[in-house]
Amino acid sequence: MGIPQRFSLVTLGVADVEAATAFYHRIGWREAPSSVPGDVSFFATPGGVLALWETAELAKDAALPTFHANAPHFRAVAIAINFASREEVDDAVGDWVLAGGQISKRAANTAWGGYTAYVADPDGNLWELAHNPGWPLDERGLPQIDGA
Repeated sequence: MGIPQRFSLVTLGVADVEAATAFYHRIGWREAPSSVPGDVSFFATPGGVLALWETAELAKDAALPTFHANAPHFRAVAIAINFASREEVDDAVGDWVLAGGQISKRAANTAWGGYTAYVADPDGNLWELAHNPGWPLDERGLPQIDGA
């Protein structure tokens, strides 16, 4: 059978669902009607659904212990948004900060010919904002890699 090469949903653990939802509203994202205020928020995107759920509830659902105070801040995961130009990356970084997010790494040229910045939401969830000239965006804003 095999497992399909896709993902349907990314769930970010957050300390306060309402506060996290307000941040994503401030960056211009629209919440799906299926959200449950104060419990879980969903944001439909062309590539999948982003969910915001309380960290303790997410850990409980996965049968894992909740992060403890001395857990490392970096979670070894970054979600990326690709843009059509370097200017769009810079604009997005500015909007992110205005909405209450933080810059982890300022936008800069990369060794592979792109341009990226790393930003974090108020809960420390890491996002890469990137322009990759080798991956043109389709009409949905998704990168086209290797002609796919």
